[in-house]
Amino acid sequence: MLRGKGIWLSYSHDLMRALEMAGAIQATHLLVKVGHGPSYFPESARTTLQRVLNQGYTPLAWVYVTHTWAYEAVYVAEQALRLGYSGIVFWVPNFERFNGQLRRWADALTESQLDRRQLYLATPPLPHIAQPDAFRTIAPLCEGGWMPFCFPGYGPAPQVIGRDVYQTMDTLSLIWNRTPAVYPILTPLLLNAEGQALLPEAFIPWVEAIIQRGEDFFSVYHAAGVERVFWPLLATAGGEPEPPDAPEGTALPSSSSAQPLFVTVRPQDTVAALLVRYGITREQFWAWNGHLWDDRGMPRDPDYMQAGWRVRVK
Repeated sequence: MLRGKGIWLSYSHDLMRALEMAGAIQATHLLVKVGHGPSYFPESARTTLQRVLNQGYTPLAWVYVTHTWAYEAVYVAEQALRLGYSGIVFWVPNFERFNGQLRRWADALTESQLDRRQLYLATPPLPHIAQPDAFRTIAPLCEGGWMPFCFPGYGPAPQVIGRDVYQTMDTLSLIWNRTPAVYPILTPLLLNAEGQALLPEAFIPWVEAIIQRGEDFFSVYHAAGVERVFWPLLATAGGEPEPPDAPEGTALPSSSSAQPLFVTVRPQDTVAALLVRYGITREQFWAWNGHLWDDRGMPRDPDYMQAGWRVRVK
């Protein structure tokens, strides 16, 4: 499971900017482009990897997958993981015209020796994919998880993140045969639905949506184009690693910090137990976490929670 924040690099020469941004927003991972279509960039992949490691960040590699050479992405992934990258992200902006290449790509992934837990798929949200059957073919082979494009060009933040991403969890679970890890990708770069450049104040709802859901990991695309004015907003998302649970029946001491605290639900947890453990009211719990039930079309059961959910308790 990924934890923290990631920053995407479109080119190796974006590294210095990415390192500066990483320090400002408290990022943990840098995503380095190591290939495009059939092309693998061995020298930049190697030198950038070492510099990322030397600076104390976790390196992930990504490759832009094209419809003409989709199966070549497997070769790029093999080379990047062999170098020492912690995972590979297949970036697929659309699945149009993949046709026979899609089957070749899926077969190459199936026959490879790649650890599928290190593979991630980055695509538009499900309602914005023109060829959903193609997505269903590749997605289960990327067991690391899904990185949806949470971009303003697809609509407002509540629609894209709430409806198009998190309300599709049931469908995603059927595709992966389990509930997959979801790691949103934010960007202030692309134009909004009206074709206007995104201003900092318009980016706030996107960051707030991530904070509200207590994501373990999200990333930002991309280092060279995200102006410094957006960095303070991104710094507010993503909390400190959660502290050990207090003993049952013990409320945590109050704090003047505004930083929210999220915990991961365990199989034995109930809403009532969390209320007592963290000294919060039922009304406050639902105000913070009701969207988890609402997004899935579930009634707000006073006791039922799904293990693995991230709920806010402070």
